[in-house]
Amino acid sequence: MATLTEKEQQNRDTALRVAEELWNKGDYDVVDEDYDPLVEMHTFSEPDTIVGTQAVKDFAQKYHEAFSDFHVELYDLQAVDDHVYARYHMTGTHDGTLETPSGDIPPTHRKMDTWGLVESRFEGGLCVEEWNSTDQMTLMRQLGVAPE
Repeated sequence: MATLTEKEQQNRDTALRVAEELWNKGDYDVVDEDYDPLVEMHTFSEPDTIVGTQAVKDFAQKYHEAFSDFHVELYDLQAVDDHVYARYHMTGTHDGTLETPSGDIPPTHRKMDTWGLVESRFEGGLCVEEWNSTDQMTLMRQLGVAPE
């Protein structure tokens, strides 16, 4: 196993911290601490790029409001130069309204259990760009709003 540089280790630790603090604990302050103010987030679930720390907080909050027990776990986390790559496993109970670009999905009280990939790019210790690809089709099927 290759030894990480200090910068790679810092970026890896930041990715783990964001997963735990933002996504699992709902601590939105971590966004201001670990993301560049003009961060760009690209995700399959949104038609437009999410730009800025407030937009990242809003994006996370809509999932916390839709899934009160939302949980994410990172796997195969790799830090290479300015990038961090990981697979993630997401779970939760759909007990709140999920806001989507194609319309709101009222609570189905079904369980969500799906996977995704994330790539984060860092500059100066801050995340400046993120690509997020959740298996949206599986998620929508599990909620009962897409055909099996």
